[in-house]
Amino acid sequence: MATVIKLKRSTTASAVPTTSDLEDGEVAVNITDKVVYMRSGGSIVTVANFNSGSSVDLSAIDQHILPDTTETYDLGSVSKRFRSLYLAGDTIDIGGSTISSDGTGTISISASGATLPLNSNVEVVSGVTKTLALAGEDGSPVQAVPFFTKALGLNTQATKLDFKADPDKVVAQFTLANGTVLGSSQGNTLFFF
Repeated sequence: MATVIKLKRSTTASAVPTTSDLEDGEVAVNITDKVVYMRSGGSIVTVANFNSGSSVDLSAIDQHILPDTTETYDLGSVSKRFRSLYLAGDTIDIGGSTISSDGTGTISISASGATLPLNSNVEVVSGVTKTLALAGEDGSPVQAVPFFTKALGLNTQATKLDFKADPDKVVAQFTLANGTVLGSSQGNTLFFF
């Protein structure tokens, strides 16, 4: 005949054992809630918690999660990633640099800002994107503007010209070498620099 081992158990919903109910390392189960508890030193911890919406789930956490050695362990991996991250705090610290939120949807990045890939875009309105301003040689923001020539035509960009992103000068008309004036009688800006 097989030996039957019975854990301490409860059938009362939401009942949690106390440290006086369990010895250090001893396990108990709430059959109604489908939760397994264990005494760890002077506290009771949840070891397993059945999530009735899906399958067996890890326990809810009621303490800080700290690695036993700094800069040694990862959270997720290249092939096993977490889907979403939900935080109530307002700051993420990445190696001493911070990304902060003021609660309105606006974020700020500490120190000298973020390094973004060349030609990074920002959505302006309803899926319309514009290229972010880049830093010029003197550190001021510039906008890279495509430049086309007659020799290469309108489908092949000859180069890009860097113009200041914050306008000092506005050009409303442009005179070509043959004397033809490009511009608008309505006074629209051709470009600024």
